[in-house]
Amino acid sequence: MRTIGARELKQNPHAVIQHVLETGEEYEITSYGRPAGVRIVPDNRSPRRWVLGNDLADVPPMSPRNAAAWRADVEGAMDDEVSGP
Repeated sequence: MRTIGARELKQNPHAVIQHVLETGEEYEITSYGRPAGVRIVPDNRSPRRWVLGNDLADVPPMSPRNAAAWRADVEGAMDDEVSGP
């Protein structure tokens, strides 16, 4: 999650909103360097980008630690509720 100061957000809110919509990344708004308890989050997460199988041939193998973290992320995502439009 990124952080952004209230003053910076005020100067260019459209760019921040566009970034959130395009990437699905959240922003936490700060005031004088401290979290203000306000976040900008996408209402609907954007679809994930897919990678073609041929492109995966150039990817080096994961370390056992990264593989375990990835597996935990996948299993956590499988446990999430699925909601439709």
